[in-house]
Amino acid sequence: MKHCLFILLVVVLSACTKPQKTPYLTLKPDIPISDKIELYYLEDTYTLFDVTTIDEESSNIYFRKDTVPEGIYELRINNKPIAPIIISSALPFSINGNFAAGLEQLSVTNNEETKALWKAKLIANTLTNEIQQVAINIPDSLPENEFNRYRDSLYLEINGLIDNTRNKLNNLTKKHQKSLLPLFLIKLQAGNHPIFHPENNSEEYYEVSNHLNNRYPKYAPVQQFAFQIDSLMRWNVFNSITKEGRKLPSISIPNAWGQEFVIDSIDDKPTLFLIWNSTDKASRDITKRFMRWSWPYRNKGVQVCMISLDDNKDDWLTAIKQDRLAVLHLSDLKGKQSQIMDQLGLKTIPTLLLINKEKIIVKRTTELEKLTASIEEIIKN
Repeated sequence: MKHCLFILLVVVLSACTKPQKTPYLTLKPDIPISDKIELYYLEDTYTLFDVTTIDEESSNIYFRKDTVPEGIYELRINNKPIAPIIISSALPFSINGNFAAGLEQLSVTNNEETKALWKAKLIANTLTNEIQQVAINIPDSLPENEFNRYRDSLYLEINGLIDNTRNKLNNLTKKHQKSLLPLFLIKLQAGNHPIFHPENNSEEYYEVSNHLNNRYPKYAPVQQFAFQIDSLMRWNVFNSITKEGRKLPSISIPNAWGQEFVIDSIDDKPTLFLIWNSTDKASRDITKRFMRWSWPYRNKGVQVCMISLDDNKDDWLTAIKQDRLAVLHLSDLKGKQSQIMDQLGLKTIPTLLLINKEKIIVKRTTELEKLTASIEEIIKN
């Protein structure tokens, strides 16, 4: 009996003195935290990965596990996101500061990817504030003759801010190409504006996707991003059909008398195409002022051709008469079933295509006013 009690005592003492797992993440708060602290791991969605233990003597907070997979994590307090984290093979690491104040008052030690990620987040926040400041300074009203100049200046200023931010993020990416950081940076936004625009910066998207697929082929967020990139590649191929600098496609569309007309057989003169629909409000906003706006350019040799996506001939001809659109008109009258938009690589109406006398697309836009500089340059040359 004594022998059994001795063995039981040894087992109990052994269990009590068993060393704890080494922390892979230590939180060192400036102000003690008594709230629930959790770490979430991103796969298809964020799922709970670990909860904390607290050292009452030091007030340090520990996350402990035998294995910690590389990936994207999110630190939460009372289920409120506090900080995004990238965990790689560099363990352990620690986070210090005021956890109630956000990233600006937090610092991370021995985790360079997370440090760079937080820096990128602050850079994006700065850009958001800069764009908001530009918007605050927009006048309540402007004379009509100054509107275009002011608008172009505004676009130029905002695009300059975005370009500057993009360069800073690219520098961070170069230093951490072998991590998950580029996945975060390519998707950063300033407000609702993507800093790396999927269409304008598609090469960066492809490069990041290829790297991530080689490094983390089985990680769900990487697989999801790769799927998005495949869709982007298909869109870019479609969108490039009438991209600026490309030759106008040779497609055939009937005119108002049902006779087929091949659009690239038009005379060797600068030509403005308007793709529209008589029942579409945005289209009619343009057509109601189109003839007056285009008169100086038509008077200097610019041709105009309007391609309608109507399915009702009476509606189409009535709109032409009402808006006095005395130009060349084409339509297959198939409405949404028409192949014209696919053949032109377009998704939006109205769309304006300006081509030069060599049939090269000089400008593609949805606004008349954005054509002014390009059409005047064509006439000049």
